[in-house]
Amino acid sequence: MPPKHTLNKALLFLFLCLSTGEVIAQGFNVFNNRNHPYLNWQVAETEHFEIIYPERISGIEAEAAAIAEESYRALSKNMGVELPVKVRIYLADIDEISNGFANPIGRGYTMIWVNLNDFSVSRTGQAKWLRHVIAHELAHIFHFNAVWSNMGLLNYSLGRPTPIFWTEGIAQYQTETWNSQRGDRWLRKAIFDSRPEYRSDQSIEDGRLMYAVGNSQLRYFTEKYGDSTLTDMMAHRNKRFGLFEYHDFDEAFREHVDGGYNEFYEEWRKHMNVHYNTMASQMERTDSLNSERFQLPGQFYFDMAVSPGDSLIAVLSMPSIRRPVRYLHVVKNDSTLKSSRLAEGAINPDLNWSSDGKKIYYSRRVRGERSALLNDIFQLNTETGRETQLTQNRRAMFPAPGPGEHEISYIVNEDGTGNLFTLNLETGIENRVTSYEGDIQLHWSRWIDHLEKWLIYRFDENGNRNLILLDPDTGFKQILDEGQIDNRRPVLSPDRNKIAFTSLRDDVPNVFIYDFETDSTRRVTNLFTGGEVFGWIAESDTLETEKLLIQASETKRRDYLYWVDAKRSAKATPLDLPEAYSSWRMKSPPNEIPFNIQADESLILNRYRYSSLNNITHVVSLAAPYIAGKDNWGLFATTNWVEPMGNHLFSALGWVSVANPSRHSYGTINYMNNQFYPTSLLSIYRAPGNSKFYGNRFLIQELTGGQLTLTWPLDLFSGSYRGSNLEVRLRHILVNPLNSSRFEEQPIPNPVKGRQTDLSLEWTLKKQRPWRDNGIHPLDGNGLKVSLLGADKILGSDVRFLSADLNAFTVLPSVGLHRIYLQGRYQQQWGELLPQDYIGFSHYDNITVSLPQQFFVQLFQDSERVRGYREFVSGNRVLFGSMEYRVPFLSSLETTILGIMSFGATSLALFSDAGIVWNATDQEGNNGTEQRWGAGAEIKNEVRFFGVGVTHALGIAQPANQLFGSHDPDIYYRIRAVVPF
Repeated sequence: MPPKHTLNKALLFLFLCLSTGEVIAQGFNVFNNRNHPYLNWQVAETEHFEIIYPERISGIEAEAAAIAEESYRALSKNMGVELPVKVRIYLADIDEISNGFANPIGRGYTMIWVNLNDFSVSRTGQAKWLRHVIAHELAHIFHFNAVWSNMGLLNYSLGRPTPIFWTEGIAQYQTETWNSQRGDRWLRKAIFDSRPEYRSDQSIEDGRLMYAVGNSQLRYFTEKYGDSTLTDMMAHRNKRFGLFEYHDFDEAFREHVDGGYNEFYEEWRKHMNVHYNTMASQMERTDSLNSERFQLPGQFYFDMAVSPGDSLIAVLSMPSIRRPVRYLHVVKNDSTLKSSRLAEGAINPDLNWSSDGKKIYYSRRVRGERSALLNDIFQLNTETGRETQLTQNRRAMFPAPGPGEHEISYIVNEDGTGNLFTLNLETGIENRVTSYEGDIQLHWSRWIDHLEKWLIYRFDENGNRNLILLDPDTGFKQILDEGQIDNRRPVLSPDRNKIAFTSLRDDVPNVFIYDFETDSTRRVTNLFTGGEVFGWIAESDTLETEKLLIQASETKRRDYLYWVDAKRSAKATPLDLPEAYSSWRMKSPPNEIPFNIQADESLILNRYRYSSLNNITHVVSLAAPYIAGKDNWGLFATTNWVEPMGNHLFSALGWVSVANPSRHSYGTINYMNNQFYPTSLLSIYRAPGNSKFYGNRFLIQELTGGQLTLTWPLDLFSGSYRGSNLEVRLRHILVNPLNSSRFEEQPIPNPVKGRQTDLSLEWTLKKQRPWRDNGIHPLDGNGLKVSLLGADKILGSDVRFLSADLNAFTVLPSVGLHRIYLQGRYQQQWGELLPQDYIGFSHYDNITVSLPQQFFVQLFQDSERVRGYREFVSGNRVLFGSMEYRVPFLSSLETTILGIMSFGATSLALFSDAGIVWNATDQEGNNGTEQRWGAGAEIKNEVRFFGVGVTHALGIAQPANQLFGSHDPDIYYRIRAVVPF
């Protein structure tokens, strides 16, 4: 084993580099993982903001300026904060992502996706997207500044200044109203289910519940203690060592509220229980539906559609929280409920059947023009299972059968405006039906044959949400519902004279029916926790009445389905709720931000082209003493700088040893550039790296030099849960083995110091569906990695060689959750290398850890070992194969140490490894061809350090021809990823 101080160097350097890597995830490419160099970024400057946007969406800056300045006026008063610098607001329409985020770096900036059509599906209320998201993200920035201390971002290491639920609660309280989609429907079910904890890892609703919990707690808190207490609490500071101020949420709560947050939480929970259980006593439960509940494939349902003729049901669902994969099933609508899985991935909940009942239409998020993430229309043939993309780069959703036999309709997002189009599937001709302009969004179109009109859900520029009937010939629009009742997702009756729809007028979804002939509406359900309608089937020989397919559940842990009589009626009387327990819902901040804010060009004081270099922002810097041994102590320092969109990122870290500066001082300087399609990373370093077992000892090498790495994600191979990367690296380094004299007693060549100039090419293709335990027991996956590394004697290099590496793996299903893992690898080298850069089999298992893509040095060599053998061998060609039969054992050891290390899931494996090394030299100095075949058993466990997962294992193995014999078994411990890359 290496000397302790040498190993400490490598481990410390690993930890520091991982910490520095956190600043890499910046900008709009956080979600997209692509760069967009073609955009020409502009700046519009106002009194308090710099609004940055691509030139192609010019005009949006006047709207954003008005919303931002109006938000500043209200938020600064409410939170008692004036921002010390102009806040940068980045706007982009690159992707169809209904999101935005705020970052505290540089006292705060925000990045927002704009020009969206589908956002209003996940929201309710009158606020349009730009007003909603800008005000919300600015509330975060005011919150960041309200709790800011002289420790800067290091405050996050001393205290807990912004717990996520409170952060989101403040933003919603300050900028939104209490409503269904942002609170009530999720909170009431969780309270009724006695599971208000949003970190339960039990439900897909927990993400929404986190917002709801924070929103309701802030309204209850300010009603009970006043807005001034909230302001005072955010202004609270503690001191560390009498010098460093910091803000801590829990300490501030204890200072201003008796009993602190824990007692407040209990008060809030009891208050919510009274409020919602009182409401529940005056509304329906699911047992009132007079129908047996049933389930289709999946634990949680996103969408369903019943085929013409009612024989099939299309179901878009998720198996579980542990397995968050979207699957599209087709289920027989009979007693067997036989199902077939036909598609998976980023399918949107807008399923519709073709008129002949043979195809399903839906939209899917795909890679579009210039790698944008956008929505296009797909058709799935249920007989052949073939999926066909019908539109290209159209930003289209909500497909449905059109008026003609071979027509479909869909909604196209045109710079944030929704418009209805039809497409003839035989001729490929697209026709425009509507010509809306401005901030209007459309969803869920339906062609009503006998009326010869379109039924459409419209969210207009004034914030009105209505179902409308549109006459395509005259353009006349008839509104079917008035008021803010938000009727959505219409389902046509079998005779097409009625529609069933889901309404959010109760703050939870409930089902209603509208009759076109009588122009009347009937309530079908009055469920306390809500119900949504997805289908309507006709009377038949086995059905005495028409039925509605309704999803309803009183627990957040699972969705249930019911066939409900379409003639059912429910009454809803005004709820009698004690004001003392319900008034919190109406609580608002002292200064409110209007929902309808008009664009104001006069607010823009200056315009100019955006400069990435001028916007480089300090993230964090730190210097501290360190001690790593008697002859190794000194000062560690790190600094990190970033341009918010990630165009430029600078980081430096290292330590200077005062005791022995020439031997123990290390450091690295890194620069990442995202201004071109590939991401480039330039690193200059002197650092411990490329550690490995060499012979029967552990070798650590110092690398001094630099490298340029280009990484390019490839759209050509993108697919559902599948990605591909091409990486090119040019490197010039001086390799210095530490303590090389320790290897002199071995018959293998001594590790030597040498200079190397090399070029590597690596292509990776990998598919793996999400699964909570992928780090320990993946349920599926396959991958291929092809690597070439060549070096030449240039720039003073001492070596000339070429090496190739072909590595592949797959995970195959077995009984239940049991899996069969297969790996095959072939390596070959030509030329003269440094002797320690061998290929072959290691004496011990080298450490393999999944490191971030931007990690600039290889800390551990990933050479293989045939388990059951302990002899080192090297050669010029290696063939290795491994097979494991893996069995999940325990879902978690439920053990945490000091809050920083936790032991998770455990699995068992029976395995067999085999390999051949040609032109082999073993650790005794013998030459020839080496063949090995071993087998054994292993127990694996996932351990997490500071949230980073590492798989370690304890195993026993023997050569296959000595199994269960008297030969001493190979008992080993290793740290190794469960898939090779």
